[in-house]
Amino acid sequence: MTESWFALYPPVGGGRGAYSRMVAELREHGHCHLPALAGRDSRFAETAAARFTDLADGLWNQLEAELGLGRSPDRLVLFGFSMGALIATEMAARLQQRGTGAGGLVVAGCPPPHLLARRAVHTLSDEELTAALAAQGTVPSMVLDDPELLSVMVPVWRADCAAVASHPRRPVVLDCPVHALGGTEDPLVREADVTVWPRLGGVGSSVRLLPGDHAAVLDRQDLMAAAVLAAADRPSEVGARW
Repeated sequence: MTESWFALYPPVGGGRGAYSRMVAELREHGHCHLPALAGRDSRFAETAAARFTDLADGLWNQLEAELGLGRSPDRLVLFGFSMGALIATEMAARLQQRGTGAGGLVVAGCPPPHLLARRAVHTLSDEELTAALAAQGTVPSMVLDDPELLSVMVPVWRADCAAVASHPRRPVVLDCPVHALGGTEDPLVREADVTVWPRLGGVGSSVRLLPGDHAAVLDRQDLMAAAVLAAADRPSEVGARW
């Protein structure tokens, strides 16, 4: 198989539906690998991984299964927002370690791994954790307004935040192009850190800053899809207007 394909990794608490608007467009251009994370979707009954290495190992196994179907790693573009960006970067690093590499990496709303701040959000009380994530503007109101759904999501959020906190923060240098998106007013990710990403990637790496905060970046799924398609040499209507 030589067509472009895409692997999308969700932010804290996210599942296969986190990028539904992006996926609708990307599927017109190639296969979308939407991994199943413990604690959500088809793995709802499982306990979410609270260590980054465990989380990454499980998702690597799922990616390897895709490669086993004959999908070409050099036609793969990896994408992730926030926690998903850390996972996508780890997958790109593992592909490089095995000697195949990836076609490209697109990250959004996240600093490079070695610049990741040390936050202990996972140690907060349920109420404080919920408030902290709600303040970012990335938690759907339907979750916040539903006590039963909220009780289900809090353990998943806590595990995801613990996984991020346990990230080894190793410097990563990749051969594939790395394209980064960040918000100019994101309180969680400094502009200066976002601009470091292209130095960690190969020829053609880039950075684009969007007006707004953390939630504003996630909300621009049209631009994130355009960035992924551009990394796959597939122009999009939105990308043409950049």
